[in-house]
Amino acid sequence: MMLVLMVLALILSVALIVLVTIQPRQTQIFSTDATSNIGKPSYWSSQPIRKFLTLAISIALFILLLMFMIVSYK
Repeated sequence: MMLVLMVLALILSVALIVLVTIQPRQTQIFSTDATSNIGKPSYWSSQPIRKFLTLAISIALFILLLMFMIVSYK
């Protein structure tokens, strides 16, 4: 059981690192940030599948790590 949890945690960690790395970057200039985004699509409307997958994997990794802590507690 512990080996399965460790391998699954390793796979989810690598997947999360890759997904966060390929996320689109946006430079932030706080003086013009409020006015420069007028008319542009919101955060979730650009590549929503990739962003939802990143969110889902991060939640799954969090739950897996909680389960790992519960199983390993003695």
